[in-house]
Amino acid sequence: MTIAFIISFLSLVGIIGLFLRHVPQVARMTDEEIAGILQRERPLLTQAWEYMLNFAQILWYRYLREKTYAFIVKKISQVRIIMLRLEQTLFRFAARLRERTHTSKVPSAYWKDMHEWRKATHWHKKEE
Repeated sequence: MTIAFIISFLSLVGIIGLFLRHVPQVARMTDEEIAGILQRERPLLTQAWEYMLNFAQILWYRYLREKTYAFIVKKISQVRIIMLRLEQTLFRFAARLRERTHTSKVPSAYWKDMHEWRKATHWHKKEE
């Protein structure tokens, strides 16, 4: 617990030191010099916004873009596999429905005659 207080105290001292290091220089400036510097500088929120945008671009292009694209490609492939399995299941279901509703036609007299002729002329070589 004391380590946490020490770290927070040192951080607070560092932050105050960063804010107050230019106070003596600013105290020696005239009002016209301060106004000129403020007109030349962009607003602080604009600078912070540009810094964050630059940081986000670097983070995206260096680290996140390839991983994000790989993740998207992987998920698309998984969805494709699921869709193919679903298609295969539906195809099998449709085939089973066709088999149930399929009624075989009674062969015509011609085909009955052909099958009887085939049976009559079909012979096997006897094994010796």
